[in-house]
Amino acid sequence: MPNLTNITLQLAHQSNTTTLYQNFEIQLDSNLLLQLMVSYNLKASDVTGDYVFNSLVFEQFVKTEPYNGGNSVLKNTTHAISSWPQKLSWSQLNQQINNFLLAWLNDYKLGANLDAAFLLARCLELKSSKNSQFQSLLTHLIARVTNQLELYKFSYVQNFDLDTGLPNQHLLLNLLNLSLSNIQQNDLSKPSIPAEQTHLGLILVNLNINYGEASQQNSATTNLMLAAMHTIQQHLNDDATLFHVGAIDLAILINPLKSPTQLNLIATKLLHAFETALPLENITLILNPHFGAISTFNIQTNAISFYEYAKLALNQATIKNEQIKIYDQNISSSFMSSQLLDKAIIEALQQNELSLFLQPIVTINDQSLLDEVSRCTSAEVLLRWQSQEWLSISPARLLDVIYKKGFGKVFIRWLINNACQRCAELASTYQHNVSLTINLSSVDLLDSDLPELLSQSIVLWNIPAESLTIEITENDILVDEVKVSRVLDQIIQLGCKLALDDFGTGYSSMARLRNMPINIVKIDQSFVRNISSSTQDRAIVKSIIKLAHSLGKEVIAEGVEDLACLNILKEMNCEKIQGYYYGKPMSFEEFITWLDAFKMP
Repeated sequence: MPNLTNITLQLAHQSNTTTLYQNFEIQLDSNLLLQLMVSYNLKASDVTGDYVFNSLVFEQFVKTEPYNGGNSVLKNTTHAISSWPQKLSWSQLNQQINNFLLAWLNDYKLGANLDAAFLLARCLELKSSKNSQFQSLLTHLIARVTNQLELYKFSYVQNFDLDTGLPNQHLLLNLLNLSLSNIQQNDLSKPSIPAEQTHLGLILVNLNINYGEASQQNSATTNLMLAAMHTIQQHLNDDATLFHVGAIDLAILINPLKSPTQLNLIATKLLHAFETALPLENITLILNPHFGAISTFNIQTNAISFYEYAKLALNQATIKNEQIKIYDQNISSSFMSSQLLDKAIIEALQQNELSLFLQPIVTINDQSLLDEVSRCTSAEVLLRWQSQEWLSISPARLLDVIYKKGFGKVFIRWLINNACQRCAELASTYQHNVSLTINLSSVDLLDSDLPELLSQSIVLWNIPAESLTIEITENDILVDEVKVSRVLDQIIQLGCKLALDDFGTGYSSMARLRNMPINIVKIDQSFVRNISSSTQDRAIVKSIIKLAHSLGKEVIAEGVEDLACLNILKEMNCEKIQGYYYGKPMSFEEFITWLDAFKMP
């Protein structure tokens, strides 16, 4: 049975892919067969004939439980054993046994039962006193070759990706370990001959595939990977091996690597290759992959570290939206700093050091009021971290770390509880009837426990449910519309309101607005900010307001920064506005002071 690790580089020089069982071979030579026969007290002269296929035994056998699948299940094995020659020379017997075992394995791969094969072997009889030993030998050989195939299959699954046939990360690390050890040994044996030192390089490739968009276009992700893999293989030389190391990640091992610049050349060559659309049915897709690379010219280390450094380079390329990043020590320093920040953010959450800021939402048109005085009746809750060590960390970075580290549910419980507490304080302590809006992500909306969390906090702080508005976006709904709708329905039953944020920037705003139980529409600030100077933006905002009103929705315009913009929105009968004109996000204490001092402009 061939060693999978040893054949990998050979496969790389061919198609660089293999399929399950492709390289499995039955290796039962005459010497090994003789050794096994000795265990059963058999000699070569004992097994050359006469043989007979016992049809009566076979007819009884096909009626038994192990043969439930019918003759077709053991079609190959049955044919091999029923057509067994009456007499055979030793060399012919050896070949006949190998053919028989190959026939059995073909049936086994199709789901044939091992017990059925044992019973079928008893249908072949040796007309001599050695029949019992011969049938035991045949059963032994069936079991032996089946075990060999299972071991091969286990080894294959460990070392190759079943979908693509490419060697996987496990095999890559083994080859890296072997290659780096050889390099170190050569360096020790020839320390004074640097020209003869060998080097290797590793390039990690993130295909940057948006699987959500791919699924909407009815394209299987496996087909995308296979097409991308084929494109890469067409542009690799014999010194490069391609590996599948993640859902959308590939690796290229170059051994030997002639110079550090070879990494850039290979990556650039592949970038040019991906400028052409992938050969996929029904869709046109051009990938823009990211590359992270490292070589032994840069650093001498062990296999695990070498691979991890390449991942750091790829991570840097992805975060900074660069196409190619070659590893250097600065990347490790940056990563360490990032790791420290991630740890500090989680500690801040656990130690209740995060805070909630409030940005006023001001009512500028309310037909239920006799006067025309602007009032602040609501505010949006925004996350902040006031750290003396880590300055100006954006809310997006805070949330990204919290959710990636698995603390999303802890955070959302903290957010809901604190928002309800602030709501209660505004009403009971400061006599301000102000509702609060909290933003939830798609991850939160997929959590079936979310309505119960809201209900518990509302009861705990004794606030009316309508004083909480849940703000969502169209993209959040699209993740899993059925699950999200189920959770939203329960939230509405509690009495909370729903606001659709960033309206006008999603996929199907009009249909979404009509079909979902939305109370409030928030017009994205990208449309609002320039309505005093842009006739196009003004027309868009006016149309959104008119549409929302026709469906009975309240409108909030975000990004209002000047009086001219405010007056235009008043004329359009926009109910509420949010933006720096009235107030930026502020701490709870600052918000109370602002509320007390707030007057109509």
